[in-house]
Amino acid sequence: MNAPDSAAGVPADAVAPARPGLHFTPPEGWMNDPNGLVVFEGEYHLFYQYHPHDRVWGPMHWGHAVSRDLCRWEHLPVALHPDAAGMCFSGSAIVDRHDTSGLFDGEPGLLAFYTEHREPPGDPGEPGRPTYVQAQCLAYSRDRGRSWQKYPGNPILASPGPRDFRDPKVIWHEPSRRWVMALACGQAIRFYVSTNLLDWTLASEFGDGQGAHTAHPWECPDLFELPVEGQAPGEPATRWVLVVGIGASAEEPFGSFTQYFVGHFDGERFHNDHPAETVLMMDEGRDFYAVQSWSDMPATDGRRLAIAWLNNWLYANQVPESGWRGAMSFPRELGLVATPEGVRLRQAFAREWRARAAAPLDVASGQAVLGPGRHELLSAGTCLAHGRMTLGLAPGSRVLLDLQQGGHQLLELAHDGDGIRVRHRRRGENGVAEFDAHFPHDLAVGRLDGETVTLEWLLDDGSLELLLDDGRLALTQLSLAAPAGRPLGLEVVTGECRLAALAYHPLCRAPR
Repeated sequence: MNAPDSAAGVPADAVAPARPGLHFTPPEGWMNDPNGLVVFEGEYHLFYQYHPHDRVWGPMHWGHAVSRDLCRWEHLPVALHPDAAGMCFSGSAIVDRHDTSGLFDGEPGLLAFYTEHREPPGDPGEPGRPTYVQAQCLAYSRDRGRSWQKYPGNPILASPGPRDFRDPKVIWHEPSRRWVMALACGQAIRFYVSTNLLDWTLASEFGDGQGAHTAHPWECPDLFELPVEGQAPGEPATRWVLVVGIGASAEEPFGSFTQYFVGHFDGERFHNDHPAETVLMMDEGRDFYAVQSWSDMPATDGRRLAIAWLNNWLYANQVPESGWRGAMSFPRELGLVATPEGVRLRQAFAREWRARAAAPLDVASGQAVLGPGRHELLSAGTCLAHGRMTLGLAPGSRVLLDLQQGGHQLLELAHDGDGIRVRHRRRGENGVAEFDAHFPHDLAVGRLDGETVTLEWLLDDGSLELLLDDGRLALTQLSLAAPAGRPLGLEVVTGECRLAALAYHPLCRAPR
């Protein structure tokens, strides 16, 4: 629903967003998880959980779009529709380059693996926990993804019993010369293996006592290998990353979030490099969920690109809308870096944003020392921009950054003598109880070593994505303030702040 009129006594500072200029949105209706990310014949395919007939979650379809530059997206017809067998829940896609499945007459083709979700009639289940059945299914396309057929032998993997059994991520594991499926199964990830993409055998399970668990099951796994930057001599040059989504639970005020594990994968089992209780957050913000990475990236590219649903299940159905509800993050390049605490993910905005960049505004270089008070870093910002700055804080200093323009989001940096503490504050109400109870927050989101911090951000209608410490800390938030060209502000509350560099690029809207 749209924000109520403020004259009625309801704060209406969370407004229906304008269509973003850089971030992907559905043409209409509801969107959540990214699905089936794959590159084929020069096109990035983005599928997504889609309800085209309403702007709240409902019967799940697979929406579909393609792009050649990650900025301009062409909407294609719905790829997968629910039918008598059930809804089409999340999954993945691959290029069957050598026709391993036998579905393409010896030619390359596209395969999509998805979860069939069926709710048997007349069986309500436990109160608040309806009964449903989930199984893994296959669809295929012989025409570059323009049309899709469901495999007549579905399901290719029936549920072995657990109620939650979903979200297949299929990858090729070169050392074992087999396909691997990572599948969310209750509070764990199960790994299945196959040589023909049709018949699957259980190999192992990971998750008991590992990382974060809530009342909500694990979901939306991803699995990939990356080189490690700064690795000590004698240590392995690569590590495997297992990404896991955790949905919102009533007792968890943070809502849905994405964790990851770093370790080794031998084609059957995942071995966590860290103590079992270690929790690694892929993004410390509230709105970065159901992360998936693109399969079959060209070897000449060499990047691991990922995208997330820019929302949180605590309030997703109540977010102000404008005929559509839901957006994706801007794609990110993922890497691993060795740190004193262990190997960690590092993220960067996909370089394609540069093609939309206009000439930079108010570029600062050298050292500018800012004392107590408010400072305008830019006389006027825009609603669509990329920024990067480097700040230095002496012990005892505390600053507030207003990157969102208008005080709806504030980033607090405070040097306590041992490093820089990071907090994030967000306000916003639209008169809907569920939204107003959960959307505003004041969160501690991390600590950075040293006295200097780099910040990089993408600002768009509806969102603010922040990367700190050269991408080792990510903070992604919906931003539902009225667009305005207000100054970019920094307030020094105590101590002083050194502005070492600032580059701010307004971005051109991608043609629709």
